Amino acid sequence: MSAMGKIGYRTAEAGRLVVGWVEDRTGVLSWLARFLNHPAPKRGAWMYALGTTALFLMTLQFLTGILLLFYYVPTTDDAWNSVYYIMSEAYFGQLIRGIHYWSANLLLAVIGLHMVQVFLSGAYKAPREVNWVLGVTLLLLSLGIAFTGYVLRWDQDGFWATVVGIKIGSYSPFVGSPVTHFLLGGDVTGPATLSRFFALHVWVLPALIAPLVLLHGVVLVLKHRVFGSEMEYRDRIASLREQKRLQEYGRYEDDK
Repeated sequence: MSAMGKIGYRTAEAGRLVVGWVEDRTGVLSWLARFLNHPAPKRGAWMYALGTTALFLMTLQFLTGILLLFYYVPTTDDAWNSVYYIMSEAYFGQLIRGIHYWSANLLLAVIGLHMVQVFLSGAYKAPREVNWVLGVTLLLLSLGIAFTGYVLRWDQDGFWATVVGIKIGSYSPFVGSPVTHFLLGGDVTGPATLSRFFALHVWVLPALIAPLVLLHGVVLVLKHRVFGSEMEYRDRIASLREQKRLQEYGRYEDDK
């Protein structure tokens, strides 16, 4: 065996030892395999990956957002300049911001498709009602984090989109006026608005989304599995056939 072959063999052996040690102490690899490997119907199986796709895009949002925080300055004087610096001067800044921007748009589209798939397949029914409620909550929070991120550029598009969005929200009964005043930090859009939207976008909403994603996409999915597995369909079809057989037998007895 050549020297390079020995090095490769020893590296692979060391990797296996490390992986075995981690699995023996934590069981994280078997847990991850259980989470990733779940049964799905042969037809339309890609539809059952929409939730995992949304999780991936949301993770991408968190990671690229953290990188952007190293350069972004949340003040009315420097917000636009810092974005311009990211796009023109920072290493890989344009790439990272582009990924952050487009993955945010794609995330909302994937969440919408995921909810349509869940609704049409009836996956919101027992025993998955709680997961459906959590999914709707995550959709609303995702819309909120997208809206709060739009103003952070502090350009004409972001500024006036925020003004229009808050104005529309101000017509909500009972809570419209106080919530609008809180978000604006006063009567008009200004420095306090940018500061509060930054806090909501970077701290408050991610802190709410992260545990809900864990509960929605990991804990409850592992507990109830993904709706539409082969076994679940088989059991339901068998139950429906048994009900039909009993109904036909009941009608037969009544006719005698």
